[in-house]
Amino acid sequence: MSLNLVDLIRSALNYKKPINTKHLPSQGLFYKNDFKIRISKADEEDIKNYERDFKKNLNTVVYQIKKIVRKNIFFSNEYKFNDLKSIDIVYVFLEIVKFTRNKSIKIKHSSEKEIEFNSKNFNYFKIDENTMRYYEEDEQCFRISNYKYTLPTIGIEISLTNYLGKKSLEPDSEKYNDYFYDFIYFLGNKSELSFTEIDNLIQIFNFDLNVSELAKIKDIINRFLPIQIYSLIKGDEVIDINAMINLEDIWNK
Repeated sequence: MSLNLVDLIRSALNYKKPINTKHLPSQGLFYKNDFKIRISKADEEDIKNYERDFKKNLNTVVYQIKKIVRKNIFFSNEYKFNDLKSIDIVYVFLEIVKFTRNKSIKIKHSSEKEIEFNSKNFNYFKIDENTMRYYEEDEQCFRISNYKYTLPTIGIEISLTNYLGKKSLEPDSEKYNDYFYDFIYFLGNKSELSFTEIDNLIQIFNFDLNVSELAKIKDIINRFLPIQIYSLIKGDEVIDINAMINLEDIWNK
């Protein structure tokens, strides 16, 4: 039996758009095969709150983006928001903006030129053959020098932020500014860390590892640094857009 008009409208309003994880900056390399995501349209109240609360400082920008994504992203199986790789969140946010407003996002990168933000123009990090041979698909990681490199999840980012927030209240808080926190790249698909676990990781990566092991770790991290940069490509021109996206007025573009 065919749907009536009311059912068709309800179906359209509730439609959730699938996002191909291979089109994310992480290129799906660090997710299990059954990890699927879909997005919904943001409602006008959320957009008003975003625009009202938006202030130009990094912490507030990230908070506003997370709020929108958390409310409008849906996962397969038992996966949750904290399982999303942190590098992918801005990309997902922009996809929600496009889906909500039903129009493309164009970024002006010179006085006369603009480029559309989409998967066709996104400058994905190209992993060379030498590095790709270290990829272990069953564990979604690159095993190099016996270290398993992955990208950190939103949950790990939140855990570390909460930890440092608590430590900032302690008398000797300044020492935490000098510690090495790149252990977040070697935690597999963990989406949460206890304060005790973070204490232990700080001890291992800052005091227990010798210079040779730290050099290996830093070399591995440096191999993948370009994946952290959001850029688009037009012909032979690479356009770094990290500072070009006007997030404050993004809903009105």
